[in-house]
Amino acid sequence: RLTLERWYRPMTPAEYAAICTTAHCAAEAWVNTASFVLSGDLFELPAGPLGMAVVVEASHQGYELDSDPRVQPGVVQLYNLTGTNGGGERDRYAAGLEFSIPLTSTLKASLAGRFDKYDDITAVDDAKTWNAGLEWRPTDRLLIRGAYATSFKAPDMHWVFSEGSGSFGNQTDPWRCIAAGANPGCSGYSYSMFSITEGDPNLEEETGKSWSAGFVWDVIDGLSMNVDYWNIELEGAIERLSTSRILADEAGCRTGRRLDGAPFKYGPDSGYCQQVTALVTRRPEEGEPIGRITEVRSAPVNQSYRRVAGIDAGLSWRLETERLGRYNFRLDWSHTLASEQQVYATEAVEKDWRDDSDNLDFRSRVRTGVDWRAGDWTASLFGTRYGSLPRANGGGRIGPHFLWNANIGKRITERATIKLYVNNLFNSLHPRDPSNNSFPYFYDAYSPVGREIAAQLDYRFD
Repeated sequence: RLTLERWYRPMTPAEYAAICTTAHCAAEAWVNTASFVLSGDLFELPAGPLGMAVVVEASHQGYELDSDPRVQPGVVQLYNLTGTNGGGERDRYAAGLEFSIPLTSTLKASLAGRFDKYDDITAVDDAKTWNAGLEWRPTDRLLIRGAYATSFKAPDMHWVFSEGSGSFGNQTDPWRCIAAGANPGCSGYSYSMFSITEGDPNLEEETGKSWSAGFVWDVIDGLSMNVDYWNIELEGAIERLSTSRILADEAGCRTGRRLDGAPFKYGPDSGYCQQVTALVTRRPEEGEPIGRITEVRSAPVNQSYRRVAGIDAGLSWRLETERLGRYNFRLDWSHTLASEQQVYATEAVEKDWRDDSDNLDFRSRVRTGVDWRAGDWTASLFGTRYGSLPRANGGGRIGPHFLWNANIGKRITERATIKLYVNNLFNSLHPRDPSNNSFPYFYDAYSPVGREIAAQLDYRFD
């Protein structure tokens, strides 16, 4: 029988000391970099000077994460507490060359090449990338531009050297939920489980190609607009499969259905299903046909293919007044038109990934703001509209999210300036999703931080 008087009384210092401890963790990171840059005009061409820039770089970087032995992943000595271990070093060398080439009085080209060399435990060796662009100015107020580029990106160091990053959290068990016919709500099928993510030294580099085309138009003095279409294709892009996605896909592989009842996109014998089901460890429970989850293991993977295409557009207006100062108004819009992915080369390309319920990339962003300056005073107000995201358990999308930030500053002496910042001006919380029943009950795409207020003092020493 529970004695409430004893249960609710204050603990003594000795009792508290008997059930608590201090976990000691240490972290260190370093980067040593040297670079040499040379730029200028080489010689005159009929349409103008030939510009050139050369860059040579060398760097050595590394990090070390040491967690308390009692909280290392897989060690359960401190209640619901785990940590991260890992460390490694990497050397990088690079050289690049860029030219600005005036072809005619209205047409200019750019051409650049770069060589990167990596030295670490991975199979990433070296890469040669290049880009080229054209700018055509048929009139003084109109610029038409286009570019093509190749890209290369080595895996982030912790994706390679991590010895394990553990976490505890409540997650829904979709397989048990679907098997019991309780989907899509899954009430009663969430419980605490342990997940661990390890690095993979066999990761390969990400390579890509992209192109863009657009224009900038100075409509009148002080008013301009820009529109650009862009297309990016990546091979080997690195992505970590989240715990919620692994569990949802395990259920889809086991049952052939998603939580919302729709057919699952992969077959049980597919390469993806064979890998994702092996990431979940369950223990048998008496009287239950499906065991309880004890561990979810994840790791970064090189996606076979990824393509994203969209439009960026903007409008800016500069207004100067004699008595009320100078204003700069800006409106920018970015919209994803297409998003495709192929996780494994043996699977089909997902042409409709942009609208997939597992895709947490915002399809659109709108940013607007105004800057003001008058004498010693400055101020800014700007806001961002984030587009909709899919509901956690299917069945449509949640609404957009708006955030506003503001600041005001004053130069108080010739050398000193003070500024006041307010981020998330209206203390806006992320959109609610009643179907998201896993802690912390909102997507990682949103920030849980409310209104922030900060002051800054800048002083210049001559």
